[in-house]
Amino acid sequence: MISDYLVYQPTGFSETIFKERYAFTDDETWDQACTRVAEQMALAEMPEKMGCYSKKFWDILVRNLFIPGGRILYHAGRNQPQMLNCFVLGEELDSKEGWGGLAKEMIITSMTGGGCGIDFSDVRPSGALINGQKGVAPGPLGLAELIDNCAEPVRGGGQRRVALMFSLDLTHPDILDFLDAKLEKGKLTHANISVRSKITSDFIKAVKTDGEIQLSWKGQYKKPVRARLIWDKIVKNAHACAEPGFLNWELALRESTVSYMYDLLTTNPCGEQPLPPYSNCCLGHLVLWRFVRNGEVDWPALSDTIRLAVRFLDNVLSVNVYPLPIMREQALRERRIGLGTTGLADMLALLRLRYGSPEANRFVDKLYRFISKIAYESSVMLAIEKGPFPLCNADLHVATGYLQRQTTKIQSLVREHGMRNCAVLTIAPTGTVSIVSGNCSSGIEPMFAPAYERRFWKDGKRQMELVFHPLFAEFMASGMDVSHFVGSHDLAVRDHLEVQKIVQKHIDSAVSKTINIPEDYPVEEMSKLWLEYLPYLKGTTFYRENTRGYVDEAGNVLEPPLVALPLEEAKKRFSGEAVITGNVEGQCKSGVCEL
Repeated sequence: MISDYLVYQPTGFSETIFKERYAFTDDETWDQACTRVAEQMALAEMPEKMGCYSKKFWDILVRNLFIPGGRILYHAGRNQPQMLNCFVLGEELDSKEGWGGLAKEMIITSMTGGGCGIDFSDVRPSGALINGQKGVAPGPLGLAELIDNCAEPVRGGGQRRVALMFSLDLTHPDILDFLDAKLEKGKLTHANISVRSKITSDFIKAVKTDGEIQLSWKGQYKKPVRARLIWDKIVKNAHACAEPGFLNWELALRESTVSYMYDLLTTNPCGEQPLPPYSNCCLGHLVLWRFVRNGEVDWPALSDTIRLAVRFLDNVLSVNVYPLPIMREQALRERRIGLGTTGLADMLALLRLRYGSPEANRFVDKLYRFISKIAYESSVMLAIEKGPFPLCNADLHVATGYLQRQTTKIQSLVREHGMRNCAVLTIAPTGTVSIVSGNCSSGIEPMFAPAYERRFWKDGKRQMELVFHPLFAEFMASGMDVSHFVGSHDLAVRDHLEVQKIVQKHIDSAVSKTINIPEDYPVEEMSKLWLEYLPYLKGTTFYRENTRGYVDEAGNVLEPPLVALPLEEAKKRFSGEAVITGNVEGQCKSGVCEL
C-alpha cells in the first residue's frame, strides 16, 4: 500500500535545489509544495471527487513515489500556470509569414518557460529563387540563426533560459551545411541540432554499400550524394562536439500511435517526445528506487502509483494555461502525456544488479513491460470514466505500430473503450527533479560514478571536494558489498545502447539517453556501433568525455570540473566525512534540457 511508505523530506543538497528551483516562497516546505501541486491537479475532477484525489495525489507526491516535471512542480498553484515542458512549433515555414509567425511563437512559448522543437525541412534551400523577388533564399540555416538570435533577449528577459531543438531532414539539399552549423563558435548556441531521417533503412544500406541517396526539396533541387559522405560528417561532428543527434523518423512514424490522424514533425529539445505541430510534453516520473523494499520490488505499490500518475498527468492538460490557443486545442484533442521514470540505476543497485549486465537487462525488460501494461490499462480505465481523447478511433488506434506489440488483452480493451491519451509513456532526462528525489540517478542513465572529485573556485583558490553517491555511501557505511556499483564511464559503449534499446521497446514515445564514450574512443568504432543500433532507437545522442565546456576564452584547456573515481579507489577513500550530493545535474550536454 502507498500509505505504508514514509513521508519524504528533502535534506542537504536535495533541499537546497528544492528551495532554489521549485518552492513557491522561501519558507514553503516539501509537504506544502505537494499540497499545492495536488490541489491544482484535483481541480480537473468532479467537485465531489476533488478532495479524494487531492489526497491521493498528495500521497504519491509527498512520499516521493512520483515527481512531476519541473514546470509542474514550479508553476502549480501560481497565477496563470503554464506547466508543460515543451512544444513543437509550426510546419509551414517557407514564406515571410511563416518566418515571422515562427519567431513570434517561439518568443511567446519560451517566455512561459516552454522549450520549442522546430523542423526546418519545409524551408527551401539556400540560393533557391524566390517567386516575385530578385533575391534568393537564405535557406534553413538563415531561419535557424534568426530564431537563435531571437532567443538571446528572451533568455535575458524571460523566466529561464531558452531551450530549442533544430532538426533538418536527411535528404534536404542543405543538410551538409546544417551539420557543420554548430562547429562555428557562437552559432546556434541555444539549440540542440539533430538530423531527421525518414529513410533510415535505405540510408544505412547505402552507407554500408557506399551507395548514393538523393537530396531534394519538394521534388526540386535534386542532387545525388554519397551516403557515406553524410554519415561520416554526422559521426565526426558528434564525436567532436556531441552534435548532431540522429532522429530515426522512419521508426518514429512506424511506431506512432497517431499515424492515422497526422504525421509527426520533430521532437522537443531533449528528444524524448516525437510530436506533431503544436503538441506538448506533459511530463512526470516514477521514482523507481523508492519501490525496492527488503531487496525486492513492491509491484502492487508501483502499480497503484502508475495508475494515479496517469490520472495526475491527464489532469495537468485540463488545468494548464497554454502559451497559444492552438496549443490548447491540440492538447485537449489528443491528451498526450509522458509518464517516465527516474532512479533506475539506484533501483538496480538496491537489487544488487550491475547496470548493463545481462541479469540487469532482463530485469529492465520486465520492469518497463510492467510499467507499459499498467499505464495503458490506466488510460483505458480513464477513457471509460471520462471519455477517450476526442480524436481517438479505437480500431485504427489498435492497428498502429506500437499497439500491435501490446498484449491481446490491452488491444481488446482499447478496441472496446478507446484510450484517454493518444500516447502515455516517455523517458526524459530528469536533471534537478532527480536531485530533489534524494539525489538519485537521472532517467534511465547509470550513476555518474560511485564517487568523484568536484573541482571549483572559491575565494580565488582552486578547491576540491570528494563526492559519493548516496547509495554507495550507505552500502559502504553498512559494510555491504559494492562490487555491483558502476558509473557511466565504467560501462562499455554497447551497454549504454543496449539499455536504451530495451527500454525503447516498451515506450510509445521516445527515450532520451546520453551514450557516454571515453575521450580516446575511436571514431570508427563509434560509427560501427551507431549503425548497428540505429534501426532500434528513435533518437541517439553521443557524448565523448571532455568535449564540452572545458576551454576558457583564451582557448586554454581546463581540467574537467568532475573527475570520476574507479570503484576500488572510491572504496579506499570512503569516510563518513565525505560530501554526499549524488546526482550530477545536466545530462543534456548542450545545457538546454533542464526544464
